[in-house]
Amino acid sequence: MTSHGHNYYDVVMAAKPRTTTAIRFPDEVHEQLRKAAEERDLSINFLVVKAVEDFLSRLVPPEEFRLTRVG
Repeated sequence: MTSHGHNYYDVVMAAKPRTTTAIRFPDEVHEQLRKAAEERDLSINFLVVKAVEDFLSRLVPPEEFRLTRVG
């Protein structure tokens, strides 16, 4: 946390262009996410952005994906 009560990531990322979007989570997943963020003194947004960045970095490239599909 910074001295003004803002998460460091949120302060750093505030200068970068951002898009607001709505995501619907199942209640149980949202509660797990909220709890994880609270326990780590992070924002839900931070955890979601990091999780999506990680997921995207691990995706199989489309050309490889097409080669592995049956049908």
